[in-house]
Amino acid sequence: MQITHLKTAEVFSIRAKSWIHCAAGQLWLSHDGHDVILERGQKWQIDDTDLAVIQALQNSHFMLLANEKLSPAEQNFALA
Repeated sequence: MQITHLKTAEVFSIRAKSWIHCAAGQLWLSHDGHDVILERGQKWQIDDTDLAVIQALQNSHFMLLANEKLSPAEQNFALA
């Protein structure tokens, strides 16, 4: 699993089915008509290959996790 580091205001984009897990900091995520703020420990699922844009609201670290890597218990802690 790879950790991506973003400095404040840096932007990252992705087209892949995965979970975005904010490991540190605060991220703004825009995907499929949703605008979401993720804070440390929160996750968001991208369930299609539409473009998702992530911007760091402060220095942040996040991981991209394949859908199958999250247990049902972990998925309960994700934002809905």
